[in-house]
Amino acid sequence: MDERKQWPQIVGIGSSVYDTLMVTPRFPEEDTKIQGIETKIQGGGPCATALVAASKLGVRTAYMGTLGDDPFGTFMKADFEKYGVDTRAVIMVPGGVSFHSVVLLSRESASRTCIWNRGTVPPPEKGQLDLPMLMHAKILHVDGHMLEAAMYAAQKVHEAGGKVSYDAGGTYPGVEELLPMADYLIPSEEFARKMTGADAAEEAAEILYRCFRPEVLVITEGKKGGILLDGQGLRRYESYPVEAVDTNGCGDTFHGAFAAAKIYGMDNDRACRYASAAAAMKCMRLGAREAIPTDSACRAFLRDRGVVLEEE
Repeated sequence: MDERKQWPQIVGIGSSVYDTLMVTPRFPEEDTKIQGIETKIQGGGPCATALVAASKLGVRTAYMGTLGDDPFGTFMKADFEKYGVDTRAVIMVPGGVSFHSVVLLSRESASRTCIWNRGTVPPPEKGQLDLPMLMHAKILHVDGHMLEAAMYAAQKVHEAGGKVSYDAGGTYPGVEELLPMADYLIPSEEFARKMTGADAAEEAAEILYRCFRPEVLVITEGKKGGILLDGQGLRRYESYPVEAVDTNGCGDTFHGAFAAAKIYGMDNDRACRYASAAAAMKCMRLGAREAIPTDSACRAFLRDRGVVLEEE
């Protein structure tokens, strides 16, 4: 078999987090104790979970970054491999404390509260990146973390004819330099309004699209769906109402599913429907990664709602 067919189609550079998820009846008051209902140890992080989502949807993915050789990092590497994410380009840093967090999920409100610790692991340097893997990638997915490495990788992917997908969720220092490099720019409504000063998401979309000229701009608005803007103009995409059990990882799933949809050759409207369905399905069960659907399940979910993707 041609070696190139085995290269990852989506490569991610960004945050990977060790999560302790604890479900509680409600959020505890300060200086009190409350008994938990369920606990899950899982991988997290915007970039990392998006890669898992794309992998579960049937696309070859790889994580490129640094993890500590502590129990957190060891777990995260194994969790990537559990879900089929290639870890050839992962660098294990001796003595490093990996990014980790504790997430409380209230059964009463289905909302979450996160306490995180960035750890001590440095981001990868340019010379540590796997250039052949980048040059063969169809999409590079980034989230604003490991910024210098992400920008260098974006340049190399563009030189090879690939695309850059940017999960713009946090206004970290320097991310304005990454914005012009995004072909698929997908900010949250909060990010879009904060970066532009706009009062409405539609106005923010127009400003971001005019300033940075991505191939497609998608603003995510949670259960309201969101906004899609490309060369065909501005329109909305819908969400799919479900009974939410766990919203942790929902946005990350959307980003991974959108990238997978582009690998499958979907246009922007179909990619948003596909990603929105995957995100909705993830909400229906506990677990940021366990609950992510497969490609066949996602398409069936859409067919049940009268949406048939054109290529089927």
